[in-house]
Amino acid sequence: MEILNQFKSFPTIWHEYVSKCKIQCMKGLIAFVLLTSLFQCGRQSDTEICKGCGTKATVVDMTGLDGCGLMFELEDGTRLEPELRTYVKAPSREEDPMYYFDFVAGKKVTISWEESLALSACMGGRIVFITCIAECEEPAE
Repeated sequence: MEILNQFKSFPTIWHEYVSKCKIQCMKGLIAFVLLTSLFQCGRQSDTEICKGCGTKATVVDMTGLDGCGLMFELEDGTRLEPELRTYVKAPSREEDPMYYFDFVAGKKVTISWEESLALSACMGGRIVFITCIAECEEPAE
């Protein structure tokens, strides 16, 4: 009879056990997320490292020239006008990195490009298709 009484209380004991396991698992999950996010805070992003594309450039505002807008100015003073394409369906980052780039004057970037046969009213520089672009940040002094 004593054994039978132990089995009657089994569902209650089992539910308590499962509840304790859930609580322990949640504590472990929360600790894991906190530790992971803590270690991520110290990493440098790609923008700080400024690696990748090759030639350093700065985005410059050339709206003062007739038919011009934002352009890239290389360290040697050469200006490049990026070909901004229009798409029906958004391209991938590999197909057209400029589609995803936040084009703002003053940004420091590294770029790679190909000569383009596109036409433009702007006579401020060569028209190029950007094949790679990575944002940079100037190191704090």
